[in-house]
Amino acid sequence: RLVAAPAKWPLVGAPHPDTDVWAFGGQVPGPEIRLQQGDSLKAVLDNRLAQDTTIHWHGIRLPHAMDGVPHLTQAPVKPGETFTYNFVCPDAGTFWYHPHARSFEQVGRGLYGALIVEEAEPPAVDRDLVWVLDDWRLLANASLSEDFGNFMDMSHAGRIGNTVTINGRLPDRFNVRAGERIRLRLINVANARIFSLAFSGHQPTVIALD
Repeated sequence: RLVAAPAKWPLVGAPHPDTDVWAFGGQVPGPEIRLQQGDSLKAVLDNRLAQDTTIHWHGIRLPHAMDGVPHLTQAPVKPGETFTYNFVCPDAGTFWYHPHARSFEQVGRGLYGALIVEEAEPPAVDRDLVWVLDDWRLLANASLSEDFGNFMDMSHAGRIGNTVTINGRLPDRFNVRAGERIRLRLINVANARIFSLAFSGHQPTVIALD
């Protein structure tokens, strides 16, 4: 059950206050969904926002009626209503879910999460990790700038933020062990930012790219 609702989240941490966001399950990113290739996904969207919403399952091959595009594949889910998504995940990969209703605002407020479909025979690794990369346009008090959909953004590249997060937090140290083999899944949910990542001192191998 994925509850879309207003929440507070410590995007930048102390001494700044928590940021008012919209979130699935009260967290940013929303709950990670992890399945095996060929499994069925059944998710109930519970809309507790003040506007219509949906869930689009980004990159998954699925029935048209489950694709989550309002007025095209389904009626929008109105405030207080629910909608059940039910489909098979035929392909392994790193995917994500997010609204396709006013996505320039709803995704920008934090409504997104990772959907991981594991292959039957995954590569041998010590850890399988997901990094959801985002940027936020914050004011000095860590609140969200409310200028969603302004003409400047909509007529140019989109909404560029001023605060980058990994899994809903400011980038920080990440400990690894010598010789450890990590499968790192990267999901860029930012509205317009292209992230350039530098793995200094490491030799990563790209095994998939979309």
